[in-house]
Amino acid sequence: MKAAVFRGPGDIRFEHVEKPSLREGDVLIRVRACGICGSDLHTYRHGMFLDLGSPVEAGRILGHEFSGEVAETGGEVPGVRIGDRVVTVGIGANAEYIRVPRANVGMLLPFDESISFVEAATTEPLATSLHATKLGNPQDGEHHVVIGAGIIGLGILQCIKAFSSASVTVVDLSDKRLAKARELGADETINAGEVNLLEALTGRADAQNELLDQPTGSVDTVYDSAGMGKHFKGPSVLEQALNIVRPEGTVVVVAVFEQDIAIDPNIIVRKGIRLVGSWAWSMDEFVESSRLITSGMIDRKPLVSHTFPLEQASDAYETQLKAEEAVKVVFTPS
Repeated sequence: MKAAVFRGPGDIRFEHVEKPSLREGDVLIRVRACGICGSDLHTYRHGMFLDLGSPVEAGRILGHEFSGEVAETGGEVPGVRIGDRVVTVGIGANAEYIRVPRANVGMLLPFDESISFVEAATTEPLATSLHATKLGNPQDGEHHVVIGAGIIGLGILQCIKAFSSASVTVVDLSDKRLAKARELGADETINAGEVNLLEALTGRADAQNELLDQPTGSVDTVYDSAGMGKHFKGPSVLEQALNIVRPEGTVVVVAVFEQDIAIDPNIIVRKGIRLVGSWAWSMDEFVESSRLITSGMIDRKPLVSHTFPLEQASDAYETQLKAEEAVKVVFTPS
């Protein structure tokens, strides 16, 4: 079968590999769409998170946010029919086919033809955004700030707007992504490369220096969906988030970090900040995210900026790295 194979940092190749074989109760999915996740990019750039790839002789097949149709079953599998359109999760979906083991067959969620395979493939990242949003607990009248306007940050924006009338400011370095945020309902956008974020949201450029004498910040909840790239210089997003959040406010960290960062823990103590880590999602949230898409309550079509065949695997990954060009890149193997 066709596949995009990761061989090492910066090296993704289109190759032919052996098609997965099935055991009793397994299901084989013909992948129709698979997104490139931020964790896939960490692997592609630096070799991180190798366990999120399926090993093959030549390397690893990445990809875990996908949709497709049932191609084969390992014997009779109750509730599953050949040709079913399904969304689920697994590892190794940058390929024509992926095996869903018997233990995970219960995670297959059907969807009808009103939703495209590409839209359905964004269910998993939406579930990640939904989990973070629930931790942030948006309430009507509050002000929430989302820093990082990739698909997770934009998904958080969509979830906040779906469940509340909270005001949302989206912060990023990419004008293209900020324009997408406005399209999706952001009340305000800030390009952090052009504006001092602390000053824009607190009115004081020196607020951090006087923090212990006068806590600053008026934002109810801040979501760090940017993290810290390996080669990024300057104050981390987390440090900025701690400064702009109000006393007893919440900071939700949903990004991962490629380098160590330094923060002053006295900020957390002095301001009584609720600092929460957000990782992945629960199965209930995955199901809820699928329903949000199929019901039309959240529209994921605007987030997909590029689609590529597997034959252009390297181009697809390089495009996803370019924030000024891409929001979400999706493979469409067939």
